[in-house]
Amino acid sequence: MNLKVYGWDTGLRFSAAHFIPSHDRCSRLHGHDYCIDIELNGKDSGGFIIDFDVLKSHAREVIYPMDHKVLVPEKQKFVKHRKENGQIIVEYSDKQYSFPEHDVFFVDSEVTSSEQMSLFLLDRLTEKLQGNKNIHTIEICLYEGPGQGACSSRVLNE
Repeated sequence: MNLKVYGWDTGLRFSAAHFIPSHDRCSRLHGHDYCIDIELNGKDSGGFIIDFDVLKSHAREVIYPMDHKVLVPEKQKFVKHRKENGQIIVEYSDKQYSFPEHDVFFVDSEVTSSEQMSLFLLDRLTEKLQGNKNIHTIEICLYEGPGQGACSSRVLNE
């Protein structure tokens, strides 16, 4: 049985700025209106795999901390960042940015591409759904705008 939640339609959206140092055009600071779609495959127990409200609540807990933030990759070897007087100083190539600390969200990835961000979000949502034995597989698609995004999936329970 499949269960799907479409982010553009259900409000699973956030806006954020980011940069990809190794890419010519995307190395410039820019932003997107993101959304996530979620697909679960599993077994029907008591009439459903999971309550839609519960799933969307977990998804909001994962994505809303990134809303209206600058996404900074923590594992990027080309990016250096440090905290200084309440500011996060980010440096790469010939660029240096200074952001208020509360405007930055650190992403546990090498880059903040759609591909890597979908994996990051999948990890976070999987943690929240770990106890649900009805779910066999989970897939998250992160869209940078309507019609373009990346998807990641994994088996949650055998």
